[in-house]
Amino acid sequence: MEEFNHHNIAARWASTSIENLLSSAARGISAGNATDAGRMWRLPTDHPDPIVLAGGVPDEAFMPLEEIVAGLTRAIEDEAEESLMYGGWFGYEKCREAIANRQNTIEEISLSANNIIMHNGSSGCLENILKAFLQPGDVSIIESPSYSGTVRAIQGYEATVIDVPMGKTGISPSDFRETVTRLRSSGKKVKLFYTIPDYHNPMGYVTSLETRKEVLDICSKNGILIAEDAAYTELYFDSPPPPSYYALADGHGVIKMCSFSKIVATGLRAGWIQARSEFTEPLTRVRFDMGNSPLIHYALADLITSGELDKHVDAMRMLYQRKCQALLDSLHKYCDSYIDVEKPEGGYFLWVKCKQGNALDITHAAAEEGLVFPSGSVFYLDRSQDTSHFRLAYTRAPFGQLEESGKRLRRAFEKVLD
Repeated sequence: MEEFNHHNIAARWASTSIENLLSSAARGISAGNATDAGRMWRLPTDHPDPIVLAGGVPDEAFMPLEEIVAGLTRAIEDEAEESLMYGGWFGYEKCREAIANRQNTIEEISLSANNIIMHNGSSGCLENILKAFLQPGDVSIIESPSYSGTVRAIQGYEATVIDVPMGKTGISPSDFRETVTRLRSSGKKVKLFYTIPDYHNPMGYVTSLETRKEVLDICSKNGILIAEDAAYTELYFDSPPPPSYYALADGHGVIKMCSFSKIVATGLRAGWIQARSEFTEPLTRVRFDMGNSPLIHYALADLITSGELDKHVDAMRMLYQRKCQALLDSLHKYCDSYIDVEKPEGGYFLWVKCKQGNALDITHAAAEEGLVFPSGSVFYLDRSQDTSHFRLAYTRAPFGQLEESGKRLRRAFEKVLD
């Protein structure tokens, strides 16, 4: 045997194609962007004071830090043996009980702790659903546009993604029905419909009650599972959205994904699946990560049972409504001749249409002016499909920056169009 030398090892691997070792899933998908990974996406800019309206994240100056720290401290001091061990497939039971009781009040449904599975945010929920129910070659239908990270997750399980246009009241039920019929007639297995019905990302729209009922009917007739992403549902401004797909169907054929990321903090990495027992069993069957951190779950249980979470969410609604209006006022004051935009009923985002110019050009010109946001094209399967929209997130930026945004956007339009 030749003398061991790490240079020999390096030389052998240098001549080996890593591509040949990859799974078919890894070969079939490209690397994601920062937004897909949950980081603050931004275009390069040399501006000394950039305004970033890119990422859908809470205002960190408004997080309930004292309550979270107190919950973590109590868990370590009083329950260290349990809070610092593996979390298990379902997660800390008292946290799941607290979530179930709170959802029962909010949605007027009947859940127990056994209907809740704790996960690494709603993205972890989605990955568990895909792992349990999607086979390579299956079809998943999404709204168009939709969150790009979801598209990549579905493609990562070697499923086919088909999009159906999203409108102000949700997807068109007739278009949805025709798409399902066409795919089934061609021999495709339509397995999943992924939807963000409340304060949609990126469009901000709310799916109407009538659309929800029609889509539920189509899915139940065709055995299509609905993956309902409720990340923004609680963040309404004046009145709550219509009943969830889950509530309307009493959970039959619907798995609901919820998250603390948008209502508390993204870095907690805590969310939950809400599902009937016939779905929770296969979902836990394919879970191999030994669960999430019970320490976080202990703190969240305290936050819920103390009533502090409800107080915090109520305050967030008022804060984000004011922030949304501040940005809208700035846009209307400086950019009315260039854009069309409507006030959403809640959530994190404005979906802005350019009356003139190409949205991607505007996006780059705005970055030069120190205003950073994504063009609408990044939310479509076909990135060339939309050239007229961009998305603005108003939750994180301070009021002064929101008021300044219209000025910078106007300069960007003037730079592109003049």
